[in-house]
Amino acid sequence: MKPISEYKALVFDLDGTLYYQDRLRIKMAWMLLSYYLCHFWRIKELFIIKDFRKIREHWDEISPSLKARDEGPGVSGGKDPGEDKASAGLEDAQYAYVAGKFSCPVETVRNTIETWMYSKPLKAVFETRDSMLLKMIGDYKEKGQKIFIFSDYPIEDKLAALGLKADGMYAATDERLNELKPSPKGLKLIMQDHGLEPGDLLMIGDRMSRDGQAALNAGCDYLILPKNKAKREKLYKKM
Repeated sequence: MKPISEYKALVFDLDGTLYYQDRLRIKMAWMLLSYYLCHFWRIKELFIIKDFRKIREHWDEISPSLKARDEGPGVSGGKDPGEDKASAGLEDAQYAYVAGKFSCPVETVRNTIETWMYSKPLKAVFETRDSMLLKMIGDYKEKGQKIFIFSDYPIEDKLAALGLKADGMYAATDERLNELKPSPKGLKLIMQDHGLEPGDLLMIGDRMSRDGQAALNAGCDYLILPKNKAKREKLYKKM
């Protein structure tokens, strides 16, 4: 890895990188608990959220089996509702898969996830932001380095909540991408769109298994930030 100033572009993960995810989860846990204690008849939604997060993490293991069944010999009856979505848009396929597991409408899953994973956390995203990193990103931009965001989740609303502007946003749910990390497709699209080479990029994230591996798969350098605030800020002083 070269000094950060020598890279033409810095690519940042979002969740757990631009804000402290452990702190956000504590805030969201209290919010969920408060809500569902007063709306206990909707408690099933908590399990939908939990299952969706788990499925999202392991989608690269789940989707090949769904695709294989979709492409196999036709079988009448007994088909999971999510199976015929295996080749659909990434998020639609995951919503359908979870809906099949809980025997509920896809819209129920969609509305639950969009509310509790995309809309409600926005205030907490700002409150748990990594202020030091965001300031550093502003400094990098002033020096002429390009800033891109590459995330497994939708980006625009969270970036707005953080008050950060990027030169490009690449989410796994985008139609052009439609692949989760550690797929290098997002990094390859950034290079393709902006005339960059692997050596021009530094991927900065918080998970080696996702961010670091995606960078390795694309032939790019990477930097994995500690999850602990004190350790992270100690690292920043050396950058």
